[in-house]
Amino acid sequence: MEYTELSAYDVPPGEVTAWIPTAAPTTWIDDDRRLSHNHELHLDTAEAGSWIGSIMRLTGPLDSEALTLALRSWIGRHEALRGTVEETPAGRRRRTVAPADVSVSATVLGRYDALGARSCLSDFLVEHVDPSAWPHVVFATVADADGFTLVFGADHGVMDAYSQLLWFEEIATLYERARAGEPFSELAVAAVGSHIDHAAEERTAGEAMSLESESVQVWRDWLTGPDGRRRFADFPVTGITDVPASASPLTQASLSQWLGDPRQARVLGELCKSAGVGFQAGMMGAMAYVLRAQHGVERMRFVAPMHTRHAAEHAAAVGWYVGLAPVTLDITGAETLTEVATRVQLALTEAKPLVRQPFARVAELLEIDDAPHFVITFVDTRFTPGVERWNDWEARTLRAPVRADDEVYLWLVRDRDGLNVSTRYPETVAAERVVRGLISGMSALFDEIALLSSTEAAG
Repeated sequence: MEYTELSAYDVPPGEVTAWIPTAAPTTWIDDDRRLSHNHELHLDTAEAGSWIGSIMRLTGPLDSEALTLALRSWIGRHEALRGTVEETPAGRRRRTVAPADVSVSATVLGRYDALGARSCLSDFLVEHVDPSAWPHVVFATVADADGFTLVFGADHGVMDAYSQLLWFEEIATLYERARAGEPFSELAVAAVGSHIDHAAEERTAGEAMSLESESVQVWRDWLTGPDGRRRFADFPVTGITDVPASASPLTQASLSQWLGDPRQARVLGELCKSAGVGFQAGMMGAMAYVLRAQHGVERMRFVAPMHTRHAAEHAAAVGWYVGLAPVTLDITGAETLTEVATRVQLALTEAKPLVRQPFARVAELLEIDDAPHFVITFVDTRFTPGVERWNDWEARTLRAPVRADDEVYLWLVRDRDGLNVSTRYPETVAAERVVRGLISGMSALFDEIALLSSTEAAG
């Protein structure tokens, strides 16, 4: 699975149609469940037109009636997609709408060649996804003679990366069932928990925190630099992010690349197992190992997003189930990849408990208005429902372009097809050189350990 921008996807020529959820004003009701601190911060800082989403291709003629039913049913099954936040004189108020009161309106936007279709999709998603205005998810199709491409864009406040991955199987199955004649009353039955309930519980947990909380003290120490300023750490290679902040940051460069095939992933997994560490530590360890070899970096700090889907009923729910862990990694004296990975495992184990404490609440208590600059995410997609059909669907998860001068994000993925890295970084010559060097170095490292494994097996 590749995590890319829409510009990297092969959108076909065809008729582009927008599918937008609607609900009558009279159907909305006030909801006293409170927003999470993270959602509050998102509403304060998110830009309109910023979105995450997914795209796939389905064969056969587009059945408009079945697709409408499938989209309505998907929204009906996940309460996070049927909620919004209204600004009132008394403050923010959550409102929700019942599944049966959500409709989907289809509007043909035109017929385009491939370049025009992609441009139309991009403009549509930017224009219609807004963290402060419902709907917080919209859809579009590009229909041609052989089938149709289906894409959605959603506000990050109601969705995380795992939700993006779950969508492929769920929407394809709902579409198939709708075409087979199943009614909305059966398709829209929720089989998962509500993220709105999860957010309310997270709010309660956040309000129990104080300046004396251990988690807040850990974050305070982690964020405080030698000058006493509380700030997130930069990417550890000098010259990439230490540039003057600009009034109009550049759109970040984006890159997605395969690092290794399934065999190389298996060999890395065996190496991690023999060292008693997880695969996440192996992937992050490979990154640290290469950064040291190429730039002499032995100590780094980064933010590691991790899931908060701790309750079984939320495992397959759509929502924003993510916390942040502040990681400090020192690999001084660790010579081999397994020794480096062991250091990573220890650092992750130490930081992981903080994921349950919402960082937005930490930021509120410590009066921090900075955002992460260096972020590393690891995702293992091999056991996600529907994964065996992703290649047939040409499935991809998507993110909108981001403007920033000082951010480096890495998404490390283990997939049935191997090892992948997606990244965004400052669009500068220095950053381009360092990031591409890191990726090629990691790929060469995985080649090396796979070759060594083969040699040992043959010997």
